[in-house]
Amino acid sequence: MNDITYSESLEIPDRIYIDVRAPIEFAEDHVEGAVNIPLFDDSERREVGTMYRAMGRDSAITRGTAIVGGKLPELVGSFMQYRDRNIVIMCARGGMRSGSLAALLDSLGMPVFRLRDGYKGYRRHVAGQLASILLPAPLFVLQGLTGTGKTEIIRKLPYAIDLEGMAGHRSSVFGGIGIAQKSQKRFESLLCDRIRGLAGAPGIVIEGESRKIGNLHLPPSLYELMRCSPSILIDTPLERRVEIIYNEYHEHCTDDNIPVIVTGLTPKLGKKNADLLIGLYRAGNIREFIRIMLETYYDPLYRHTLDRKEHAAIIRNLDTDETVKQVMELCGGPGR
Repeated sequence: MNDITYSESLEIPDRIYIDVRAPIEFAEDHVEGAVNIPLFDDSERREVGTMYRAMGRDSAITRGTAIVGGKLPELVGSFMQYRDRNIVIMCARGGMRSGSLAALLDSLGMPVFRLRDGYKGYRRHVAGQLASILLPAPLFVLQGLTGTGKTEIIRKLPYAIDLEGMAGHRSSVFGGIGIAQKSQKRFESLLCDRIRGLAGAPGIVIEGESRKIGNLHLPPSLYELMRCSPSILIDTPLERRVEIIYNEYHEHCTDDNIPVIVTGLTPKLGKKNADLLIGLYRAGNIREFIRIMLETYYDPLYRHTLDRKEHAAIIRNLDTDETVKQVMELCGGPGR
């Protein structure tokens, strides 16, 4: 058994990260691509933690050992699925959970490494990478009014960073409808992993965002990089923008979310517009609702800022695939 850092683990061929933390810990964040084989389920983790605080370390270890002992054959069977790969095992801090299992697997002749300092060490690596981001290629920022199709373009590009997809939020007052926002740690893990996966890109494209997406914060180093990078303005006709937003949102609109959000915007929209919008929504006239939201709220909010910017290019988005092709040509991809 070898103790290694996360940076060292990246050099191991055909590696598989196996995270033995409880499901609740794994769900908050984990190494991208890792497999969760927990020693304790969430309730067992709480029980052992409570015992540790109330009765001390020895009592907690005794109880934890009893729990794991009862499921040891099942655990070993789960690990055996990966016996032909280089296993990198990790727990919260590189302590007893990963140490005991790593020793057992090593004794069974399985290739196993233990992540030094566990998830805590991995988080230090992520924080260090995001503190001073170095991209492997020039960055281009897609700008445009709400609904111009920037996200759809980003998701069709081979070398792009989909911030909203990683965040689980569409970065607007309606942006959380129908999706679950990820934790800050999970967002940062996905971002770090994506940046590493962009090696060899001729150019990288990202959507212009503010410092926050929903409740999540962009790393300051990335925000500064975006601010200083050339922008490509996506210009889309109003009716097409309405359809893009309709297709993205209408399945997730309910009487429990849309009227509440519009009511909250009354100070900015004015009572007359807010009442009109809620009336349109309740009548099922969603496209007209979207059009008025764009004209009375979103466009006045963003147009002035976009008009002040100098753009490296302006692309008229009448067809997403054609626009993707033009963006790729501008950024050094095929067709250039």
